[in-house]
Amino acid sequence: MKPYIKIKRITLKEKQIMGKMNIYRITFSHTAPKDREEGIKGYLLAENDEQVYNYIDKTYNYGCWKDNDDDYNLIGIETFKQNMLRIKGEQNDENYDYRDAYYGITLYGWELVKENAEGDYTEMIDLGIISNCI
Repeated sequence: MKPYIKIKRITLKEKQIMGKMNIYRITFSHTAPKDREEGIKGYLLAENDEQVYNYIDKTYNYGCWKDNDDDYNLIGIETFKQNMLRIKGEQNDENYDYRDAYYGITLYGWELVKENAEGDYTEMIDLGIISNCI
């Protein structure tokens, strides 16, 4: 019988102390034939761009980005996910096709606000100011 090994989970504060957490701003733009709006959806505490990509896809896009990654290949060079990680979201895609925007299209993107964010953000997470990707 193998001995019981207790696995220690790293807390949010410990990850921040280790310097692996970043703060990202999640932005959006909504475009329709007679209207356009841009703004900030919120802030996210995450380790890297891939976590932000997954968070936006799950929270705002209902998994649409994940569906596109299966069969989308940009000129045989990169997948949809690789493209989104490189340009940091659809909102930053200069070649996006707006022809089907009759009812409006909402695009999301992100930008790095603070790298290796140190400090205790627990209160801001509890207040809903910052979302946590962990």
